Order: sequence, then structure tokens, then C-alpha cells
Amino acid sequence: MKKWLKRMAILGGLFVYLIVSSVLLVFYGPFEHLRSMVVGSILTSRHPQYAEYFLSQEKLKQYQPLAMDVAANGDAGALNNYSDITDDSIEVLPIDEKLFTGKLMIVKDPKRLHVEVTQHLNDVGELVSDMADRVNAVAAVNAGGFLDVAGHGTGGIPLGLTITHGKTIVQPTNDPIIGFNRDGALVIGKYNKEDIPSLNLVEAVSFGPQLVNKGQGMITSGDGGWGRSARSAIGQRSDGAVLLLVVQGRGTGGIGATLKDLEETMLQNGAETAANLDGGFSAEMWQDNNLIVPPSNPLGERPVATAFVVSKH
Repeated sequence: MKKWLKRMAILGGLFVYLIVSSVLLVFYGPFEHLRSMVVGSILTSRHPQYAEYFLSQEKLKQYQPLAMDVAANGDAGALNNYSDITDDSIEVLPIDEKLFTGKLMIVKDPKRLHVEVTQHLNDVGELVSDMADRVNAVAAVNAGGFLDVAGHGTGGIPLGLTITHGKTIVQPTNDPIIGFNRDGALVIGKYNKEDIPSLNLVEAVSFGPQLVNKGQGMITSGDGGWGRSARSAIGQRSDGAVLLLVVQGRGTGGIGATLKDLEETMLQNGAETAANLDGGFSAEMWQDNNLIVPPSNPLGERPVATAFVVSKH
């Protein structure tokens, strides 16, 4: 019995030593790239206050990530008309990089994209798979952000402008718009509230930052400062095809992608415009009753406020 207790004490001591030494190495060691990645991931999570346990406010200023509201000023006159597209095909490409894996879904007809909102609005969120199944969709990804009341992350309250099937659920804020107008154009950017009605939006959420504008990447230095994580993004090519990108992270399918990784993947696949969507444990892609990119959350899908779904026709 004494030997067993002694062994447990030794193992417990080793475990504590490994945890403490790892924390010290990450936050106070010589590996600046590692520290930047970890701190960036914490600061862009739903619990950024945890970083204050390890670094001072003055030190944290060095690792401030690209703001979520970074986006180009919107230009309604530059939006294309894709209303005559009739190609209803969908292509799914594997994403297999050294540090992350995932899928890129290419939906040829942008008019098939719709925003679905939790049916328990202002209470709790809904699983992406349940939203897709409820409306008989063929594919879906998570979409905009939601209010994280008291850190519970129940997903019932969408943040920023939210429009589904032409109906405004949440009024616009100053956050970037990500949505579709009646002609199938993906609208991404900052717009004055009084100009929004002229966009003729039929679907919209709010999130960011914007990654691509007019075929050019918007991250001009560094990797965006958000660290590596599971991520989702949406973009559109010049021919109207919609690009839905979801990558895994946090130990599942790799350690995750940076914002720069998303931007480069979008540009490599012809994106003229693109934006980051909610990520982390929310990031997932569903198609034909299967999670083809499952969430990195070990507990499975998490309830979210909104999803981009692909209708059958």
C-alpha cells in the first residue's frame, strides 16, 4: 500500500511539474513564435481574460490580434449580378496542410446559400446539423458570432446584422456584413446603416475580419495575430461560385490554421472576396447527413446562433 501511494505521489508530482514547466516555457520562455501563437489563440477565444493570468496588460498589447471589424468600406456599385446562374453542382476539395486539414466546398450557384437561425432565438442555439436537417438542406457550415452570456456559450443570441430569407432578425451594428443580395452577390464589408437597405440583402450575418477584397489579401503583415485554431470562412469567385472553407484544429486534424492560412487558401482558389466566420469549437461542415469536417470540440457539435446552409435547389 505504501509503495502504491509513493508511486502515485511521484506520478502526481511529475504531472504537476510538466504542467507548470510547460506554462513557464510558453509564456516566459525563449520561443517568441510559440508564445505569440498561444496568446493570440487565447485573446481571440471567448475567454480572453485568461491571458491576464500570465501576462501583464502592457505585455499583452504586443500580441493584440487583427480586429474582427477589419473590413473594406462597402461599394454597392461594385457588386456583380449572378441571378442567371443555373449550375447546381457542388464540389468538395480536401485541404491537407502540415498543420491543419479540412474541406473546401465550392457551390456553383450562390442563390442556393441561405442563413438559418436557431429556432430557439434569444434562448439557446441549435446544432448546425439540426438546422440543415430541419430545412432539408444538402450542406451547411457554421456562420456568425453570438453573445456568450456569462461564458456559457449557449448560442441563442446572434451578434450583429442577421437576415434570413429576407427577414431581419437582428438590426445592424458596426460589425462587418457577410451576406448575399437577391442577385447572388456575396456582400462583405462595412456599410453605413442608412445604406444597408439599398443592398437588397436577403441573407446576412456579422463577423470578420475580411480576408480578401477585390482579389487581394487584406493581411499585409504577419499572420493576423489570432494564433492557430479550427476556423471557418466564406468567399466568392468572379464566376459567382461560393467557397465554404472549414479547417480543424486544437489537436483534431492538426493544430489549426491562422487567418493568413485562410486568406491564402481562398486566394489560391480564386476568391475575389472572402471573410472569416466564427471558428474554434463552432467550426464544422455538414453534407448529406454527415459531418465531413467534424468540430474540434471533444464533446461534439456545439449550439450556434446561425449557419449558412445550401438548399437542394
